[in-house]
Amino acid sequence: MAKIYLYGMHKYSLCLATTGIVALSLSGFSQGMWFPENAAEQESKMKALGMQMDAKDIYSENGSGSLNDVVVHFGGFCTGEVISSQGLVLTNHHCGFDAIQTHSSLENNYLKDGFWAETLADEKPNPGLYVDFIVKMEQVSQEVFPLIALGKSEREAISEILEVKMANYPSEDGYMGHIDATYAGNEYELTIARRYSDIRLVGAPPSAVGKYGADTDNWVFPRHTGDFSMFRIYTAPDGSPAEYSVDNVPMQVKKPLVVSLKGTEEGDFSMIYGFPGRTTSYLPVSEVAQQLNVMLPVRVAMRDLVLSTWDSAMRVDPAIKIQYASKYASVSNGWKKWIGQIEGMEAAHGLDTLQKRETAMVVWSSKQILNQGAAGALVATFASQNAALENDRLGLVYWQEVLPRWELATWSRLAQELVNTYDTGGDCGPAISALQDFHKDFVPELDRRASKRLVRAWRVAGEENPALGVPLEYFAETEAFLQGYFNPELYNSLPAVSSDAEVADLVAAHRNHLAFSLWPDLLDMYRAHSGSLRGRETDYATGMKAWIHERMKAANENGEGINATMASDANSTLRFAYGRVGGLSPKDGVIYKHYTTADGILDKYIPGDYEFDLPEDLRIKLEAREYGMYANADGDLPVCFLAANHTSGGNSGSPVFNAKGELIGLNFDRIWEGTMSDFYFTPERCRNIMVDLRYVMWVVDEYAGADRLIQEIKFSK
Repeated sequence: MAKIYLYGMHKYSLCLATTGIVALSLSGFSQGMWFPENAAEQESKMKALGMQMDAKDIYSENGSGSLNDVVVHFGGFCTGEVISSQGLVLTNHHCGFDAIQTHSSLENNYLKDGFWAETLADEKPNPGLYVDFIVKMEQVSQEVFPLIALGKSEREAISEILEVKMANYPSEDGYMGHIDATYAGNEYELTIARRYSDIRLVGAPPSAVGKYGADTDNWVFPRHTGDFSMFRIYTAPDGSPAEYSVDNVPMQVKKPLVVSLKGTEEGDFSMIYGFPGRTTSYLPVSEVAQQLNVMLPVRVAMRDLVLSTWDSAMRVDPAIKIQYASKYASVSNGWKKWIGQIEGMEAAHGLDTLQKRETAMVVWSSKQILNQGAAGALVATFASQNAALENDRLGLVYWQEVLPRWELATWSRLAQELVNTYDTGGDCGPAISALQDFHKDFVPELDRRASKRLVRAWRVAGEENPALGVPLEYFAETEAFLQGYFNPELYNSLPAVSSDAEVADLVAAHRNHLAFSLWPDLLDMYRAHSGSLRGRETDYATGMKAWIHERMKAANENGEGINATMASDANSTLRFAYGRVGGLSPKDGVIYKHYTTADGILDKYIPGDYEFDLPEDLRIKLEAREYGMYANADGDLPVCFLAANHTSGGNSGSPVFNAKGELIGLNFDRIWEGTMSDFYFTPERCRNIMVDLRYVMWVVDEYAGADRLIQEIKFSK
């Protein structure tokens, strides 16, 4: 029996079967993330852009030699691709970061110095890491809906269909399947995958290459980041999936990707293949406006309070700079993205365009005989619901911004885990280790200042708008008996955690601290707040299902003013997208070429800087312009390039192909000016950022001297 997973389980009152979606119109180039089996529908449009492949080269079932056979879901959170017949996998440096970090030590700092296995025996195993190969994808709506119509629940119907579909794919051979609701529950998509769990680290450049530019360059172009790492898939000697064993062998791959050294030109066809996480392309305009005008500005403002406080300390204290570098990067990632979304939508007049599309839907619906005016009624209902939900949603945003940032609350959570483990007779070792790890990168006074600013802003918002549900009484009560959670003595009295201490003493010290109950107190209030929204959000989702159904009908019937392009929003299933290679002018006086070169690496170089320093041997090679066969026609070494491919989180590590299906780039980011593509994608403004494979191979070959890896790879020159 194969492993079966149930995803996308929503209880909707409306169950509607729909016909296929009309293919991409000529005016809709680059819009949408398409399921692999949609390749035949998209073929003529892609060929009009210059593609030389056929649909069967993009997708076929059961290992027939198409591109989907060598694109993998890397760890369930990124994408990777197989580039040698020996199972060599390429993905991003940030996708492999945890594995690289795990194998690093003071003696062998692979994050700082890089790592290149000299032999197969030197390749390092990573327990828990896996890759999934997609064996088959299929739209199964016409099988699920009849069962629901007979009275089965959605979960029961999906389970029954999966059991049939997986009959020939036994779990003991590594197969697993899941069915996802798509188009807000109007369709269902089957995915059958095969999982391999012996994945070993093969190579990674120094972080000065893989994270070059770090926070400053995040979401930014021009970009000069060599964001890549290499792993290898191992199998049992018979080629089947297997857990780690010294007896395992490199996976034998019949048709690995070919790496092109020919590069790209402005206007070239490109196609990306991967596992994008989540997009929201079909939201009602009233909700998009709420996000842009209400929710995201609050998120940005709250994170700005934290980041500015951290930054002031990081600039004057090198130790704090190290301790908070990862935290700062994590918090600033969303902060910068949301600013880009707000400003990008304004610059591109995105709301105006979405409003025109929505109005066209309402007009089309008003002329229909069946369900006449349904779209207009839904739009009006959404506007009313969004207005009614706004305060509670905004209240939830404040909770989501405060809880993860307040490190004292994190301490309370870890202290609770220690005490609960002790009280139930469990092994306290992991809980103690977790507390030690926490304290290693925790500066009490810095958190006291940052979190005090956060909570003050939260409380002011609650005083101005009681409907936000801010727990004002709770904070008033705590101030009454312990002078508030931001009393310096409270922070200074946190118990030290030592491996030599008696466990009972550690437990007592944590249990008796005045901040011990902070986390459960806050968590209970957060759950109550989010729980109060659940029923109303479920009603809203029911309306969204009906809304998407109307949009699908309008697209199928070529409704006037309706974009016939309607790919399903991303949901971490395998998708392809395509567009032209090209630069852009995001604002007056600013022009981005479609590529950068190694000259820009040297231009940004700042000795000793944690974002823009370079290893001396790398700098010397770059200054000597020792580019070998990886130079372009002008003698420069290309580093990164841009294309108008629709991407999102999860596309990290995705392969980017040229017209022939040869590998030209490794996706790792989007430009800041186009991050609004989750709401509104336009090829005039949205660009994904890729590492040029010529730079990747130069680093592996000319810089690292990893000739054995180069010998595995087939190149097209």
